[in-house]
Amino acid sequence: MSTLSDLSDHAARSMHSAQMLPPSAYTTDELLEAEHHTIFANEWICVGRSIDVANRGDYLVGQIPGARPGEYRSVIVVRDDLDQIAVFDNVCVHRGSPLLSDCGNGARITCPYHAWTFRLDGQLIGAPYMNRTSDELGHPFDPSAFRLSTLRSELWQGFIFVTQDPAAVPLGSRLTGLTEIVSRYEMAHYVSVHQQVDVWATNWKLLVENFMDAYHIFKVHKNSFAKDGDNTLATEMFPGTDAWAHHRVVHRSEEGSGSAHPTNTSLQGDWRRTIVLAAVFPTHVMQLQPDWMWYLQISPIDTDHVRIRWDVSVAPEVLAAQSDQAGYIAELLELVNLVNSEDQPIVEGVRRGVTNPGLQRGPLSYLEQNVFDFDRYIARRLSDPLVCGTVRQ
Repeated sequence: MSTLSDLSDHAARSMHSAQMLPPSAYTTDELLEAEHHTIFANEWICVGRSIDVANRGDYLVGQIPGARPGEYRSVIVVRDDLDQIAVFDNVCVHRGSPLLSDCGNGARITCPYHAWTFRLDGQLIGAPYMNRTSDELGHPFDPSAFRLSTLRSELWQGFIFVTQDPAAVPLGSRLTGLTEIVSRYEMAHYVSVHQQVDVWATNWKLLVENFMDAYHIFKVHKNSFAKDGDNTLATEMFPGTDAWAHHRVVHRSEEGSGSAHPTNTSLQGDWRRTIVLAAVFPTHVMQLQPDWMWYLQISPIDTDHVRIRWDVSVAPEVLAAQSDQAGYIAELLELVNLVNSEDQPIVEGVRRGVTNPGLQRGPLSYLEQNVFDFDRYIARRLSDPLVCGTVRQ
């Protein structure tokens, strides 16, 4: 059976007959190419948080998957003079030089090549030594005719999302149900304490699946998340949509990690001890707790390498209550790094395993409901032959 037929079959499955995607979905270059021009070219991709550009002139440089595998579209996310967040292509309109790197603050955006200078709204306002330049009609060079290319962006719960599709359905309307769940945490105010970029030798979909897999915690994370006991039976699974999925873990006690600070008034009842694991398809995943949050921006490099930009943030009242903030952050990062060290060999091993011709795909556990939700989303998006005609039969 061809990859396309396999995906079409997968898209029609129910949870009762769920299994992992066909192995070729993780290994073929043609399918990755289809993902780029079918999914990444049209979907909303997270590039950071509003707290990353909190003040006028603050900027960060983000990456979103480009038109083809291995390519990235570099973008500038900036807080402009009107206190609005804008997203521009990180390329000068003159000769194509990248304009900025990393993050910082500036009153203007100046090209490092020829010093063309742009306002924070993207408008060109200065171009040295262009006074002798005119067009074919003799009109002098006019800076007002040039501005940086703008991408559509949307702010959701403090996260900044970008789409390359001018006609994309607004993100907020697709995430209404998830907004109702997570808005009570007020995570837009969580304080970022660490950001890092890693590359793992696995397929990007396997990483998304792993993050949303509630089945592996008791085994893989027995020395980290499950160190103080197996919370598997405290995990509540919920069916996802074609835009997002989530499950929850409700702690036994309102004390310790995973619980709200006594001064937190936004969380009530069981929500004060509830952890939400959520994915905004295709590449945004997060572990949202009453006390801290961990989120990943996931981007494919090729079929067996993925770029991961991850961030750890802490609820402001929790951070303020620490007598030794540096020690608290160090302990938190030690936990997250341990979790990563447990996950990495597993998901890299699965990438190698899907090439084994003896692989037989067994049924998914109920604890893999969100894995099924994500895989069904991928299968539905890629099984359209009009979109994926490049996939090798």
